[in-house]
Amino acid sequence: MSTHTRAAARAWPWWAMGLAVAALVGWMIVASLQDKASLPLLIVVALAGGAGLAWHRGNKRRLWLGLLFFTAPFSLSKALVPPLDVFYSPGWYLSVSHVVLFVLAGGWVASRLWIARRPLPLTALDRLALCFLAWIWVTILASPTVSLLTVATGITYSLCVLGYYVVSHAIEDEADVRAVLAVLPWALGLQFLLVLAQMATSSYVTLPGAKVPMAVGTVNFGGLEAAAFRPIGAFDHPNALADYLTLLLAPALAFVLMGPQRIAARVWWVALGVLGVAGVMLLATLSRGGWAAFALAVLVIAALYWRLRVIGPTHLVAGALAGVALLGAILVAYPQVLWRLTQPDDRSTESRLVLNDQALTIIRAQPLTGVGFGQYSRAAHEHIPPSFATISEDYQKQLLELVVHNHYLLLAAELGVPAMLFWVYLMWRWVRQAWPLSRWRDPGTQALAVGLVGALVSQMLFLASDNYYADVRVFMLWLTAGLLQALCRLRPTGEGRP
Repeated sequence: MSTHTRAAARAWPWWAMGLAVAALVGWMIVASLQDKASLPLLIVVALAGGAGLAWHRGNKRRLWLGLLFFTAPFSLSKALVPPLDVFYSPGWYLSVSHVVLFVLAGGWVASRLWIARRPLPLTALDRLALCFLAWIWVTILASPTVSLLTVATGITYSLCVLGYYVVSHAIEDEADVRAVLAVLPWALGLQFLLVLAQMATSSYVTLPGAKVPMAVGTVNFGGLEAAAFRPIGAFDHPNALADYLTLLLAPALAFVLMGPQRIAARVWWVALGVLGVAGVMLLATLSRGGWAAFALAVLVIAALYWRLRVIGPTHLVAGALAGVALLGAILVAYPQVLWRLTQPDDRSTESRLVLNDQALTIIRAQPLTGVGFGQYSRAAHEHIPPSFATISEDYQKQLLELVVHNHYLLLAAELGVPAMLFWVYLMWRWVRQAWPLSRWRDPGTQALAVGLVGALVSQMLFLASDNYYADVRVFMLWLTAGLLQALCRLRPTGEGRP
């Protein structure tokens, strides 16, 4: 077989899927667009883009990896099974990143099984992730109230695990890692433009297909004659934007602290830009959970760099002084940050406490097996906590439309306490796989590993303060864990480009 024939054989799965993604993305845009006059133009653009992807002459697997990480933080979707039922469950919104994942997974599996003739890999962490997903499906199918909506919610979570698995193994060399990192500043730049437009207009300027909240996110600070607008970027809530930013900020900080003497100057300057832009955006979200998560990431990265002797006492003192000066400048320029921490928060804290009490009531009723994945809202109507007696009926109705803003309590309520503890163990295994950090002789790769560890540890805290369910934030969390496993599988030694 000639070289040209072998290349064509390797590329055929990507050709077909490139055209498929054009059709799917075009349909999603058409179905969600309000301005029907621009439909023909969008169809042409989608088809042209799909054709270009199909006949791309470079490494197609690397191209789709980059597209997956580029599209992941953009909540552009079409409802296949919307959460419209008597009791809420997330359902399944087909997103652009899901479509890209289908192409990447299909092309990678086809190339590995039928062209390279190699079996699919399965690491110890993959087995743990699959066990967790299997238990989710057991609770769904064993529930006496199983429905299309809960099955759709399970599919959404399954796609998160699929993304983790594919990213873990489709990244085959350091060039793939560089390709993934290269797209992240561009995605952040687009998010930044959206945030600027939203802050300038105090309204939700979004992309076609994005889900816009019903109410504008403005925080009123008690008796102060001031309020602050909270941008959402390409997400559906400011806290989701903050979560995305914390995932970027930790690796960016790790690169910056490594210093331009150890890594390429261009990489250092890009990381510094990402750190500045994402930091400003994180402040604008007024997400206290996001601030706390990033603060934890800073402490983790500083501690790891101290042990690796990347930084010393002088750096710590200089960093502390710079942090105090920066905090003072922020409070002068944007006092809403201080007000967010010290002034009334529209009963946000009270709501979280009542929701926690509600979740604990559900857990006490079924502590071992839970009520079933996607069944929290149904159980909340059946198990009324004692704290409901202290609030009005209207307030009770509003809270019954929400889920607990603590992912650990949500998992314990739906899957059982043992499954929640298993999830904590899985996250710890994700973090612990990076040890020993000294094995990477290349400073850039070591910085990425430390940054990803900081990002995952920050998520452990953020998960306790917001309502992560089967949504884009969980998808990004699993992708981050997949990137770290891919990096650990490669075990780079510093050879080649940093």
